Amino acid sequence: MKKLQLNNSITVYQKKLSNGLTVYLAPDNERHKYLAIYGVHFGGSTLEFVSPTTKKMTRYPSGIAHFLEHKIFEQENGEDPFAFFAKSGTDANAATSFDSTRYYCSGTKNFKENLSYLIDFVNQPYFTDENVEKEKGIILEEYRMYKDIPDFQMEEVLHQNLYQEDFRRFDVLGCEEDIKKITKEQLYDCYNTFYRPENMFLIITGNFNETDAFDVIEKKKFPERDEKIKKKECKEPLKVRVEEDLLKANIMIPKIAIGFKIDKRKISLSNMELNLYMNMILTLTFGSTSTFQQTAREKQLLTQMNYEWENEYDKNFRTLLFYAETTKPDYLLSYIFETLNTIEIQVEQMERQKKVWISSEVRMMDYVGNVGEIIFSDLIDYHEISTNRIEIIRSMNKRCLDQVLKSMDFSNRTILKVIPKEGS
Repeated sequence: MKKLQLNNSITVYQKKLSNGLTVYLAPDNERHKYLAIYGVHFGGSTLEFVSPTTKKMTRYPSGIAHFLEHKIFEQENGEDPFAFFAKSGTDANAATSFDSTRYYCSGTKNFKENLSYLIDFVNQPYFTDENVEKEKGIILEEYRMYKDIPDFQMEEVLHQNLYQEDFRRFDVLGCEEDIKKITKEQLYDCYNTFYRPENMFLIITGNFNETDAFDVIEKKKFPERDEKIKKKECKEPLKVRVEEDLLKANIMIPKIAIGFKIDKRKISLSNMELNLYMNMILTLTFGSTSTFQQTAREKQLLTQMNYEWENEYDKNFRTLLFYAETTKPDYLLSYIFETLNTIEIQVEQMERQKKVWISSEVRMMDYVGNVGEIIFSDLIDYHEISTNRIEIIRSMNKRCLDQVLKSMDFSNRTILKVIPKEGS
């Protein structure tokens, strides 16, 4: 068993079981609650892999990872997992992203019983033709609800225009046509391929006893698979699929969205270092207290704006996304591009932001959910836990930041303008 330290304040015990499952335990009995996350490296962007049934590379419908997440809660004995957890006042839920799916529970009572149940209901899927058809109606209703939201429409179209081959061009929910195609057999194919101990992990943080945790985990029976996971590797070009597009939606004020593909091969930094430097650049250049925001608001160029630096672990590029609401789309676009091409950051700005981040890192260690989220995000984003994030932040310097800026190429981009429909 490995003993790790998160920022020299939280001890994490890491153990890989004989079946391949890796367990991360961060006990802290000064906390009131515990959190257990059962995660799998399988999400919405994995749609083509070798089927365990046919042994051939097979394309599966978009949205199937999210559909599978829903159906995991279907139990053969008819029991509702949410009702089970609610009996002890325990919160439970699940979530699917492009790269992962997680099932979790958080509470103050019945730790061993709840951990045991969490593992069991994920490890024992029950799909029938009837319950799959029933779920289609529920998920289609969810999808149609989101399709009525302009921001969802904008994000969906932006990803479609950004990617040519990568399955991130499809939303995690999938599309209506694909959702209708999903079958019981396809769900079992996905489950039997990816829901295996060596492709999963268990994180437990907060008020619990590690002996109790291992007492539960080591008595459990986990699925055993012989075949190796073989996924299609999408060779996504740096060039975007569509350079400029227009979307009409039920809005009062126009919106814009911009997506950039940034080649990371020119930058000799680890994934975490690159993420930190890019977030430093974005925070200081476009954050709420930046000169850009102040000037844009004074000139009435925007009413709201946000940005996102997407981490894609196994890609040669990263994506930078901007979303804004504006009555002057063309002026705001010009101002964003002008700002990107003239970024200058002073040492004093960097040092001030580093202090803010370090203070935030220290505070986050006080919350059970934050500790669990940090471990989970590290495993998905970097495939390992970063134990010295504060030291990495402290070591950030102007020379490396300038190298990152010099390597940035903002020419591979797609622009989406969203305007009001007639009558909106």
